[in-house]
Formats: sequence, structure tokens, C-alpha cells
Amino acid sequence: MTYRSPLEMPAEEFPFDVLPEHLALLRRARTTWDGSEGVGSGAPGLDRWAPFGSLDVYGDIAAIVDGRTDGAHDPAEEHRYDRLFVELTLTLEIVLQTGRFEPGRYVRPPVGAWQLAPGTQ
Repeated sequence: MTYRSPLEMPAEEFPFDVLPEHLALLRRARTTWDGSEGVGSGAPGLDRWAPFGSLDVYGDIAAIVDGRTDGAHDPAEEHRYDRLFVELTLTLEIVLQTGRFEPGRYVRPPVGAWQLAPGTQ
């Protein structure tokens, strides 16, 4: 499945729903330095080979978001897992910009940082 980059967002206000599943994945995320050593030649990021602890990314996601304990996953859920994983880009950006680690609807205005959507607690 090919996904459009979440960084290619429209110029108008952009809403995004942070789900409990997104936050559960971030809680289990493993970080690494991506790129060459030193400031200016890389950046922190998720471990590209084992973002949630093992090389079985689908198995890890199934355990984290669906509570599976058998180390397996349902192939019918792979599209959902792919979407949740790709959306972590926006989720992490929202968490960092708002200082909130809470599910809900967030909006990014055309210029500026993410914020909790009006009318959301």
C-alpha cells in the first residue's frame, strides 16, 4: 500500500484525530539516531528495523494495539497497522508541539503549530 506523506498537508486548516492506539504505539517506540554521527548530519527517530522492540513489526503492533499475546497478527489487519504506523509522524509532531499526550482531535492552522481543536477538552 502506498501512502501519501503526512508532511504533504494542505494549505488550509488540517484536522487529525490522535487515537489511543497511536499513543500506545508511541509509548512502546524505540528511538535511535538516524544518519551520520553529530549534530547537523542526522536526527533522532524511530528504530527503522525494530521500532517497537522486535523485527516483527506487525506482531509488535498487534500486541500493542490489539492485545495479542501469541506473537502473531491477522494479515487482514495489516492495512490498519500500516495506517497507524504512518500516522505516528503526525502524532509525534502533535505531542511535541502541544505538550499533550492525550487522544482527541487536533488541528494545524495554515501557519503555526498544532493545537487542540476548538470545543475539545
